[in-house]
Amino acid sequence: MTKERLLLPIHRRPGALANIALAVCGISTTFTPGNGAPKIQIVWDDMEVNSAHLKDFGKICGLSPPTEVLYPLYPLTLAFPLIMRILGHKKAPLSVFRTLNTKLQVVSHREIGVHEKLRLVCETGALRIVAKGLEMDISSTVQAGNEIVWESLHTFYYRGQFGKPDVSGVDHEKLSAISRCNMWASWYLSGGIGLRFAGISGDTNGLHYSNWYARMLGFDKAFAQPILVLTKTLHCLPGPVAPNFGLQALFRGPIYYSSYVNLKGISDDTGVRFDIFCRPNSRPSVCCHLEHL
Repeated sequence: MTKERLLLPIHRRPGALANIALAVCGISTTFTPGNGAPKIQIVWDDMEVNSAHLKDFGKICGLSPPTEVLYPLYPLTLAFPLIMRILGHKKAPLSVFRTLNTKLQVVSHREIGVHEKLRLVCETGALRIVAKGLEMDISSTVQAGNEIVWESLHTFYYRGQFGKPDVSGVDHEKLSAISRCNMWASWYLSGGIGLRFAGISGDTNGLHYSNWYARMLGFDKAFAQPILVLTKTLHCLPGPVAPNFGLQALFRGPIYYSSYVNLKGISDDTGVRFDIFCRPNSRPSVCCHLEHL
């Protein structure tokens, strides 16, 4: 990364249309490996949860009505509009329209109260040249006062040839295959909600609501946002998710809308190892490990 730093303070949730417009106007098409990219940081102080938004999120994900604490992965919907603003910035390595979210790590330190006043910081991290493209990390941190209560790390991938892979770009983040597992749940993922969930989640990538756009990029049709898939999945695990947990998710393929989804896994005293399948594909689309901290 270069020493240049860009600080982008905000005072309200960025709108989906504004993010798309800025991404189009500030589109970046070239990347020079030797020059790196600037550190881009967005800070949202005095952030408050919108109760109507929280309710809409729970309803579309098929969850019980919200209580006095946030759903385990709800903070992703607070961070993602900021992440999209970073990916669409003209100083980002490449166009946001070329990127895919390939990995996610979440650490929840405790439950977050609905009425807590929060501080959210999102910023770019490591930039790596890998065998078939470029990877960039974006971290998000939620604070309540001086306490860090929730963290996430997204890895985004740009397909292409950018030179010799970095040593740090070797993919060590692999989860062991599940030899014997249990079928825990199966459900039908309804179509026609991708655009609505884009507005709720902040993940406005056209891959999630435009069949035409998805096919143009080599997919069969539009597929679900990771936030939707993971939220539904955590709700279907055998047992409640602890207030303090660590989640690792590796996105290997799409979970298409208007498809059946299978959840298989194994559990022990330390956590849960599970895979998410999009039928009829026999290979998992998402591989995950949930750890009780």
